Amino acid sequence: MIELNASGERNAAAIRRSATQGSQHISLEQFSGGGIPSGRTLILLDEVDHLSGGFAKISDERVDNVMNLEEDALVLKGDSGGKAELLNLLNLTQQPVIMTCNDPMRLWGRGRSWRRNRDRLLRLAELVNFSRVGKLHLRRVAHRVLDAEGRNMDPEALEALIDGNPGDLRALVRDLQAVCVLSEGHIGISAVEDLAAVARRDSQIDVFRALRDVYNCRSGEQAGRILMASDKNPDEMIAWFAWNNQTLFDSDVLAAISPAMCKADRSLATKFTNRAFRSWYWGSALSAQAAVAHAPIDTGADPFLAYPDFLRIGGEAWRTSTVVEHLSDDLGTSKASIREDLWPNLLAVHDSTLGGDPDEFAVAKHLGLRGEDHLAMHGIPRSRREAKKILAAFEEDEGQGLQINELSDTQESDADSGGEGLGGAQSSLDSF
Repeated sequence: MIELNASGERNAAAIRRSATQGSQHISLEQFSGGGIPSGRTLILLDEVDHLSGGFAKISDERVDNVMNLEEDALVLKGDSGGKAELLNLLNLTQQPVIMTCNDPMRLWGRGRSWRRNRDRLLRLAELVNFSRVGKLHLRRVAHRVLDAEGRNMDPEALEALIDGNPGDLRALVRDLQAVCVLSEGHIGISAVEDLAAVARRDSQIDVFRALRDVYNCRSGEQAGRILMASDKNPDEMIAWFAWNNQTLFDSDVLAAISPAMCKADRSLATKFTNRAFRSWYWGSALSAQAAVAHAPIDTGADPFLAYPDFLRIGGEAWRTSTVVEHLSDDLGTSKASIREDLWPNLLAVHDSTLGGDPDEFAVAKHLGLRGEDHLAMHGIPRSRREAKKILAAFEEDEGQGLQINELSDTQESDADSGGEGLGGAQSSLDSF
C-alpha cells in the first residue's frame, strides 16, 4: 500500500516519485512462496481536495530535475503541479487508486473551468458518494453485531442508542462495545443512559442535508438545532438560504420573509463588535425562522437544492489575487476582510446587468487600480479582443490625468496676504 497524506509534500515531483512510479510496478511479495499471483498495490491519496493550485502541468524536464535532486533545479513550492500529476497518475496507473475527498468543488476549482476539470477527472475515475446510514440499516447492523457477540439488548435501549447516532457505522460499533463493557449480560436502557451522560459525540451535518431537514420541518426550534450541527457557519448559511428560497417559495412568501432575512444579514455585521455571540445567534435563528414560517410551493416532494451561483462568480483566482492584494495593502486591512466585505460590492458596481460599463474607469482610478484590475472586476479575461481596447482606453485616460493649474506670482502673494486680493471677503485657512 502506498499512502500520501494531506500533511506531506504533494507537488508534481512528490506524487510522481511515490505514487505514479509505484503504480506501474508489481509488489515483490508476488514472487515469494506465499505470495498471491493476483495481488495488487493499493495507492491511497488522502484529502485530494486540499491540493492547492490549478490543473496547469509542469514540464517533465523540470519535474525530473527536482526528482534527481540536481543543484541547479528549481524547487517546487507547495502543491505545484499536483493536480496535473494526479491526472497523469490516473492515466498511467496499473494499480487501483483510491482518492478521498470531502469537498469535490474544492478539487475541481471554483473558477469558470470547474466543469471541464471535473469531466477530465471523472473520465479516468469514478465518483463514489458515501452517505449517512439510515436508522433501518443501523438497526440491522446492530442486531448482527449483538448476535455475533452473543449479547441481547432491550429494543428501547437499542432505539435510544440509534437516535443518538448521526449515521456512522463505526460509531455504532464503538457504542455497542462501550455499553457491553458497562453492563454484563442483558443490556438495558440504563446502560445507554449512563453512556450518554459521560460521552457526547461532536458531529456535523453537511449543508445539503441541513437545508433539506430545515425545509421539511415546521418547527423553528428544531430548525435552529439543525443549523447548529451544520458544517457551515451562519454567514455561509444565510447565503444558501437566500439562493434556495427563491426556488422553493413564491413571490408573496419571499416578500413576507424578506424583512427577517435582512435583519439576519444586518445582525451578522455585529460580529466585529463586543456582541459577537449575538451576531451568530440572531443570524442563524432569524434565517431558520424565515425558512420554516411558510410551506414551500411543492410540499409533497423533496426540496431541490442548488449551490449558490454567486458564491462561484467572482471567486476566481485570476480575478481576486491582484485586486484583493492591492486593496489590502492600500487600505491597511486583511485580505479576508476585503474578499468578504468590499469585493462583493465592487462586483455589484461593475456588473453589466446592474449598469456596469467597462468603459467607465472612475471607480478603478479612485481606488488606484491598474487596467488589469479593472478588467478583473468586470470579469473580462485579458485574452479577449475587447480587453485590449479597454486597456488602451484606460491608459489613454490615465495619461490625460488631472490638470493642475499653477498659481501665478500675484495669486501667491494674494494668498499669502490673507485674501486681501479678494477684497478681504474671504479669509485664508491660516486665520483659523
